[in-house]
Amino acid sequence: MSKEHMLETSPILQGLRALNNWRQKVIDGLHEMAALTADLGLLPSGTMLQLETLAYETEQDSLRIAFVGEFSRGKTELINALFFSDMGGRLLPSSSGQTTMCPVEIRGAPQGRPELQLLPIASCSLDVSIEKLKKARSAWTRLPLVLEEKNERSQALAYLTETLCVRIENARRIGLCPPFNRTPKDRERTVCPSCGLNKVLIPRWRHALLYLAHPMLDAGLTVLDTPGLNAIGAEPELTFGMLADADAIIFVLAADTGVTQSDLTIWDQYLIRNAHQKQIVLLNKIDTLWDELRDWSGVVAEIEQQVDKTAERLCIPREQVIPVSGQKGLVARIRQDPELLERSGMATLEHTIAAVLLPARRMAIQAKCQFLVEHAILDQKNLLHEQINRISVQMESMRSLKDRTAEKVPELVAQHQRLLQSFEKDRYAFEEKKAAFRQAVEECLLVPLAPASFDFVISNAKAEMLSVWTTAGIVERFRLFFEEAIAHFDKALQGAQQVSALVAGEYQVLQNRYRLPVLRTVPYAIMPRRAELVGMAESYERFGMMLEIAMNTQSAVVRKAFLTVASRTRDFVVETRREVETWVDQIMAVMNQQLQVFHDNAEEELNALQSIAQTVGNIDTRIQQLQQSLQIAQEQMARLDHDSAPLLHLLQEPLSTAS
Repeated sequence: MSKEHMLETSPILQGLRALNNWRQKVIDGLHEMAALTADLGLLPSGTMLQLETLAYETEQDSLRIAFVGEFSRGKTELINALFFSDMGGRLLPSSSGQTTMCPVEIRGAPQGRPELQLLPIASCSLDVSIEKLKKARSAWTRLPLVLEEKNERSQALAYLTETLCVRIENARRIGLCPPFNRTPKDRERTVCPSCGLNKVLIPRWRHALLYLAHPMLDAGLTVLDTPGLNAIGAEPELTFGMLADADAIIFVLAADTGVTQSDLTIWDQYLIRNAHQKQIVLLNKIDTLWDELRDWSGVVAEIEQQVDKTAERLCIPREQVIPVSGQKGLVARIRQDPELLERSGMATLEHTIAAVLLPARRMAIQAKCQFLVEHAILDQKNLLHEQINRISVQMESMRSLKDRTAEKVPELVAQHQRLLQSFEKDRYAFEEKKAAFRQAVEECLLVPLAPASFDFVISNAKAEMLSVWTTAGIVERFRLFFEEAIAHFDKALQGAQQVSALVAGEYQVLQNRYRLPVLRTVPYAIMPRRAELVGMAESYERFGMMLEIAMNTQSAVVRKAFLTVASRTRDFVVETRREVETWVDQIMAVMNQQLQVFHDNAEEELNALQSIAQTVGNIDTRIQQLQQSLQIAQEQMARLDHDSAPLLHLLQEPLSTAS
C-alpha cells in the first residue's frame, strides 16, 4: 500500500473532508438564503448582509488543534506521525537534540505556495500583538520551501530550532529570564556553555508560520505546535490568545514519568480553564516501557496502570487518556507496518480525533449558524402570515361591501381619509421622537461602550500594573481593570433597558391605534455579553499565579500580558458596541418598514374605495387584485419553506445521521 493511499484512508483526512463538504453545503445554503431574503424583500437589508457575513466566516473556519506539553514530550514527533507521515520522513525537526524553540502554526498554503515565515525574538520588546504583526509583512523573515527536496526542506525547517546567546539582562528585558530578585542564589551568575559567563540561550524566533500544500491542511486543519512551560509563561498571547482560541487541545505527557509537577502546572493553570474546548491527553513514548524480556501482557498492564494514574491525577475520564508512541507510529507509517502501528496506539488516536474533535467542530458551526438562520426564516414567515391575514380580511370586507348598498361607500371613503390624515400626523410626531430615541441610544448605550473611554481605562491600568511587583498586586490590578470594564457594561445594560422601554412605548401607541404588527425585533440582549466579560475576568485573574509559576514577573512580561488581555477586552467591547449599533439600525429599519407598509396598504385601500365610489362594479376588480396578492404571498410562503428546508436540515441534522 502506497503512502498516498494510506493517507487517503486516514480517518482524520476522511473526517476533515466530510466536514469540509458539509461546511461547503452550509455556505452555499447561506448564500442562497441571503439571495432569497433579498428577493422576497420582507426584511431590512441588514439581515441579508448578516447572512452573507456568516457565510464568509464559515468559509474561513478551520479545525484548530494545539499540541501542548513540557519540553521533550514528543509533541512535534506526534504531529509528524499524525498528519505528515506521507512526506516519507520527519517534516518538522524532532530527532534527538532537535526541538522547536517557538510556537509554530501550520496552515494550508495560499495558492499552493509553501513558505516558512519567522518572527524575530526582538519583536517581544514591541507593544504589538502577534496577530497584528501577522499583517506586517516586513516584520517577518520569509523562506520559500521546496517540499519535494528533502535536504532543502530539512535545512529550511531547521530554522525552527535556532537559538541566540544573549546577556542575561537582555533576556530578562523581553521576559525570557527570571528577574534578579527571583533568581536562585546559585544561578545569579549564569554560565552558558557555548557563550560564557552571564549569558543565556534564548530562542531566535518568537513565532513561526508554516504554510504547506497538503491534503490535511487543504481540508481545513490548522495545527499549533507549542514549546514548553517557560515559553507559555513568557508569551501571554500564546496562553490568552492562541490556546484559548483553539478548538481542541492535545496535552502530551511522557509515559515513563506520568504526570510531573510541571505537567500539572500547565494543566491546572493554562488548559482546564477553557471549558468549551475538547481535550485529549496523550501518554507519549510508551515504547520506553516496552521490554522484550517481559511478557507483552505485563507491558500492556503497566501502560494501563499509567493511564489510570494519569486520569486520576488530572481528574478526567479514563477514556480521555490515550497511550501512544509518536516515534514508533511514524516509523510504522513510513515502513507500512500495520502491527507496529497498532502497538503504537496511533490508530486509536486517529479514530479518537475523527470521532470526538471533528463532530465537536461541526456542532460549533451548527450552533453559530442556526440562530441567525432560524430567526431570519421565522421573521419572514411571521410577516407573510401578517400579509395573508390582512389580505384575507380585506377580501372579506370587499365581499361584504358588495352585498351592501352603494350608499355606504362614500362614508367609508371619508373614514379612510380621516384615518390616513390621523396616521400621517401621528407618524410625523413619531419621526420627531426618533431624534430623542437616537440621542438616548448615544448617551445610554454607545457612550458607556466608547473605545476612547476604554482606552483611558487601559492607559491608567497599564501605568498602575507596571508599578506592581507582587503576585497579589498583579491579581488585584487585573481585578480592578475588569471591575471598571464591567461597570461600563452595567451602565450600558441600564441604558439598553431604558432605550428598549422608550422605543417599545412609543411604537405601542401606534400599534394599538392602527393595529400595526407586533415589533418582533428582540431588544438587544447585552446581559449575555456581560456574562462573557465576567467569564473573561475570572479566567484572567489567575494570571498572577501563572507568572508566579513561570518565574517571570518582570515588567516586560507583565506589560505584554496586560496589553494582550486589554487588547482582547477592547476588541470585545468594540464588537459589543458594533452589535448595539446594528441592533439600533435594525429596529429603526423594522419600525420604518412597518409604518410604511401600513401607509401603503391604507392608501391602496383608499384608492380602491374611491374607485368603488365611482362604480360599484370595481369591487369585483378589487377582489381579483386581492386574490392575486394573496396568491403571491402564499407562493412566497411555499418558496420560503421549500428553499430553506435543505439549509435547516443541514443545521438541525443529528451527527449520527450525518454522512
